[in-house]
Amino acid sequence: MEIREIQGVKTVFVPAKAKNVDLSVLKKLKINKKRIGLVSAVQYVDYLDKVKLILEKQNNKVEIAGQMVGCNSSKAIKLKDKVDCYVFFGSGEFHPLELVNTTGIREIYLVNPVSKTVSKFSEDELKKLENKRQALIKKYILADKIGILVSTKPGQNALRTALRFAKTCKKEAYVFIADEIDVNGLENFNDIKMWVNTACPRIESNNIISLKDVMQKNLVDYHTY
Repeated sequence: MEIREIQGVKTVFVPAKAKNVDLSVLKKLKINKKRIGLVSAVQYVDYLDKVKLILEKQNNKVEIAGQMVGCNSSKAIKLKDKVDCYVFFGSGEFHPLELVNTTGIREIYLVNPVSKTVSKFSEDELKKLENKRQALIKKYILADKIGILVSTKPGQNALRTALRFAKTCKKEAYVFIADEIDVNGLENFNDIKMWVNTACPRIESNNIISLKDVMQKNLVDYHTY
């Protein structure tokens, strides 16, 4: 357990670690690349050393990027020139999707120790993601009035970034701040043509684009921008 302050709010961090994880699922992993980056969520990060040893026995060169925290893939990005693919050891697709969006590496393998399955993002899935991103960028460019979404949650709050972007975006811009951002509630502001998201990237719709995509940058530190 760790206690520290985030933006003036005392926060208690209690790691939720998985126990007795069966690594036999790695037998199903077939990779034609030899330089592998290992990534995981907090539940399984303690197993990455063991996963590395198993993959190295198959004559792979393995680099441990470590834990991804929410939408922060900075550790994986630092390794992107040293690896040909990433292996995400954990459950869900949220973190692997962020790897695709931020590193530019298109070979992402998902090893799920819960469901005992191994999968890989297909080219069709990646193409759909890129087409969706480009469509949102075009809609943003055409929009004359935008709303900028800001969360008050500790660790997500990017008010300074939002205010700066509102001044420099060369559009009629309004900053909307909330603790819980309700996508359905945004429909009440039908004069806003496009929303720019500085909060959690899980907030999605056909009219919401990430500030990272607007700026055409894979990694934007919202707390220093």
